[in-house]
Order: sequence, then structure tokens, then C-alpha cells
Amino acid sequence: MSAPLSESSPQEAGHPRSAPAAPRPVPPRRTGGGLRPRDLINIGVFSAIYFVIVFGAGMLGLINPLASLVGFLVGILLNGPVVVLLQTRVRRMGTMTLLGVVVGFLMVLTGHFWGTILIAGGLGLIGDLLLRAGHHRNRWLSVLAYATFSLWYIGPLLPMFIDPTAYHEYVAASMGAEYADEWMRVFTLPVVTGFLAVAAAAGAVGGWIGQLLLAKHFTKAGIAR
Repeated sequence: MSAPLSESSPQEAGHPRSAPAAPRPVPPRRTGGGLRPRDLINIGVFSAIYFVIVFGAGMLGLINPLASLVGFLVGILLNGPVVVLLQTRVRRMGTMTLLGVVVGFLMVLTGHFWGTILIAGGLGLIGDLLLRAGHHRNRWLSVLAYATFSLWYIGPLLPMFIDPTAYHEYVAASMGAEYADEWMRVFTLPVVTGFLAVAAAAGAVGGWIGQLLLAKHFTKAGIAR
């Protein structure tokens, strides 16, 4: 009686066992290409938040013209984390440009100089170029992009130097002649020039605060990508 045949293993049958498949690497998040619908929604939401902060901080100007300068700087500081978070949620060319256009358009709707759209949009474009140079990952370029963008505050003030009389009448129509007189005394060319330098510095501080919050809170909470 012959011995029973033993079952042959795959290796013995001439069919070597295949090695387990290596895990597939996770591709990095794309930062190029055009803006998608969900990107536009994000930009719209963050633009609204940005403008509400600008408008709210600007209410300090109801106290006196000098308080307006403080309000501008407060708005720049508070909006630093907002813009940094937007930069991380939409890592694509055009994000800062569109933010500038939307904010400029809202400023025009509230009665400010129409050229603010061009100025804010142009500074946003510069911000986009800086972000792209760092592949939308460089913290320092992110801070620099926001500091540069913050200079758009010059837009609503330009008519004061183009046509001082018409600008005085514009301010007086809403705030009264006495307030308009004080405004023109405060916002001289040297003061506005100095304000722009301080605004850029405030933008850098606000942007860096945003980066710190991003590292400590936003990323852990799943808000930032």
C-alpha cells in the first residue's frame, strides 16, 4: 500500500509566495492649479471675517481721527491669524489677490475710494507671488505676504492728497465740519507715511501671531491643513 501523498506548499509546487505589497506613499497636497469652487467659498468666508474685523476696529474712529489710526492697527493685528489660516486652507495662486479684490470692493460699497480695489488687489497679487516663491509653505514669506498686503489701507486715504477740498467735504458730510477739520490736521503726509511703516510692522507681528496660533492650536484642532 502506497503512502498517502502530502499536500505540497506553494513554494514546493513551484509557485513562490508573493511578498506583501509595500504601503503606497501619500502624495503631498497639491499647491498649484486654479482655484476650485470650495476654494472660492473659503476665500469668500474669510474675506467676510476680515472685513468685519476691519469695520469693527475702524469704529474707534468715532471717538476722534487719531483713534482711527489706532483702529487701523488693531484691525491689522487681529486679522493676522485670519489671513494666515486662509493661506493654509487655500494654498493656491490667487488667494491673496482675490481677498484684496473682495475687501476693496466692500470698502468701495461703504463709500471709500474706488481705487482701493486696484490697490488691495495689486498688493494681494504681490502677496501671492511671495507665497508661491515659498511653495505656500514658508512661514517667513507668509508673514511678509501679509505685511505687504496690509499696506492697502493707503487706498481710502489717497483722495485726501489728490483733492483735499473734496475729501474734507466728504468727511464733513458724515462726521461734521469740526471732525473733518481735525482729520485734515492729523492725517498729514508725514503722518500717513509713518503710519504705513507702522502698518507693515503691525502686519508682520499679526502674521507671526497667526503662525504661532497655527502651530499650537489651528493644526491640532483640524482647522488648518
